[in-house]
Amino acid sequence: MSGGGGDPPGLGIGRPVARREFLRLGRDLALLALLPGQALGEWLAGPGRPEGAGFFLDAAQMRALRALCERFIPGPPEDPDPGAREAGAADYIDLLLGAFERKPAHIFAGGPFSMREGGGHNQFADFLELDALEERVWRTRIEGSRGLPEREWNGPVVGWQERYARGLALLDEAARRIGAEGFADLSAWKARWLLRLATGELDEFLDLAFEHTLEGTYGAPEYGGNRGRVGWTYTRWPGDHQPHSYSELEVSEPDAEEALAVERARRNAEEYLGRKLRSAGGEAD
Repeated sequence: MSGGGGDPPGLGIGRPVARREFLRLGRDLALLALLPGQALGEWLAGPGRPEGAGFFLDAAQMRALRALCERFIPGPPEDPDPGAREAGAADYIDLLLGAFERKPAHIFAGGPFSMREGGGHNQFADFLELDALEERVWRTRIEGSRGLPEREWNGPVVGWQERYARGLALLDEAARRIGAEGFADLSAWKARWLLRLATGELDEFLDLAFEHTLEGTYGAPEYGGNRGRVGWTYTRWPGDHQPHSYSELEVSEPDAEEALAVERARRNAEEYLGRKLRSAGGEAD
């Protein structure tokens, strides 16, 4: 459903609103914190979660966030290539905001090999334990300083959790001012128009959300985005797949895309040598 027509009387999208409390999934999330990465991925893709709700954000917030990510990187039918929705960029952001809801915190993926082509355990899915300094820095970045002296060595910090809560609320409020129930209900052109007019706090939030949308669309899938590696597939980037053996043919012959370039180089070399030989023959005569 698109928003209502007519010129807006004034968006007021920079006006602060009351902070909203995050809704949790309670007992189910406490159990999910113990699940390995593969099981968590199955939960995200399957019917086991409440309709529309995320791992950290509630259903209304996720609805607005999915719509926002889709406007940043559209997919079908607006664009033939997969976009942020197909890659699950909003799920990546949601998991990032709830990184410390799981043990270890999902901040740094492991390695050295993902084994995405088969052959063993995906070591990227084994997230690394943070040391004390890393945990303090990342908790401050995600959760904010919360008045804790150990997190305010450089002054108070508004964390990503609060910035997303406020930013998504401002986004829906701006949409209501032009006749829609929320940002997700706007038509594509009205949503783009609203985003172009954003100022102040909302504009700053959009910069943050855009950066995270790129990460969720094109980053490593172990972090919760780039679902099915769609962000790499259409850009023809294979991503990490080591160790990966090569056949004798693959080693001895150029890739299909390089075959034409090799043949062209061979013809050029033959023509060059031919001219040299003809020139030398003419001098001899």
